Amino acid sequence: MSKIRAYIQNYLTNRSKKNQTNENKKVEMKKSRKLSKEILFILCMIIGIFFLIKIKTHMVSGESMLPTLQTNDRLFIAKGKSPNRYSLITFQPREEKEESYVKRVMGMPGDRIWLDHNTLYLNYQMSDTNPTPQNNWYLSGEELPDGTLKIRITWETAAKLEGLSSIPENQFFVLGDNRANSTDSRQLGLIDLQQIEGVVQYRYYPFNRLGPID
Repeated sequence: MSKIRAYIQNYLTNRSKKNQTNENKKVEMKKSRKLSKEILFILCMIIGIFFLIKIKTHMVSGESMLPTLQTNDRLFIAKGKSPNRYSLITFQPREEKEESYVKRVMGMPGDRIWLDHNTLYLNYQMSDTNPTPQNNWYLSGEELPDGTLKIRITWETAAKLEGLSSIPENQFFVLGDNRANSTDSRQLGLIDLQQIEGVVQYRYYPFNRLGPID
């Protein structure tokens, strides 16, 4: 009898310990899940704050950047990032500050420029020892320095650029990829660094064309 009583006592003790262990495991799992949720929430908050500070969105309107960008494309813009040559940027035009344009950087500070009436010549490959051609000094295609870009601009823009031999510091010359249907530096003149909102990084919509933007 005493052996049976001892066996039952031992069985009940082991069962109680096992139940207690299971309860402890459940408590630990709950604590672990709660901690994971808290960590995930904090990470989401950090990512959200970083996104608000460093990234803005832009929706393309119009055909000025075809075929690179199309109407209703949604873009992520890196705010405050310095543009490079051929970067896509968004900026606020001086006369329409509520608007936001997206264009490609073609001229950087220090690039040589000269005029032939309302034709602008832009060159970034000329060495410092080569003099910039004089304004209204006609050069045939064979005589133009290598890498020269020839651009027809408005007379108003030509007047603004008169007297310049290079693009000033913190100013940029931008063009739309679809030259025939774009309002850009040909009409607006040089774009100030302060006007630039950021550099285009990524297209997140439509989904069948999402990816980095070159």
